Amino acid sequence: MLHSLAVTRKLIQTKYPSFEYTVFNDTPVTPLKKPLHECKLALLTTGGLHLKTDPPFDTKFLEGDCSYRLLPGDIRHEDLMVTHESYDHKFINEDLNCVFPVDRMREYVKEGKIASLSEEHYSFMGHIFVTGPLLENAGKVGCRLKELGVDIAFLTPT
Repeated sequence: MLHSLAVTRKLIQTKYPSFEYTVFNDTPVTPLKKPLHECKLALLTTGGLHLKTDPPFDTKFLEGDCSYRLLPGDIRHEDLMVTHESYDHKFINEDLNCVFPVDRMREYVKEGKIASLSEEHYSFMGHIFVTGPLLENAGKVGCRLKELGVDIAFLTPT
């Protein structure tokens, strides 16, 4: 783990010398206040997904597009597309659930493992090098999910 972290740091410093990254040695966790089978869950991804009818993420912006896209709760795979150039789409093209596991979560709802899914899910871009606007937008999304009564935000990073 430490060796791969050192390699990653070296790559980032070489390609983006001004990038300020953070290493979390102790990630804060908020314990659930109720059993999982009573929880409402929202999906979040950094996969660069968006509705085909929405504007794509800006992949030409060197520092990264910090905007986000709302994905409705009743989303269908055929309504989505990926606009992200920083990872291989091979597996996503085969099964979108590997980055946006909405079908698996719907199965969990049906099985009673979680109570429900949110009316809204959200997609961001990964590969962001100037994170201030990203943190601001993540806060907005967090507030919105709280308004919707979401108990769990399940993040699939890319």
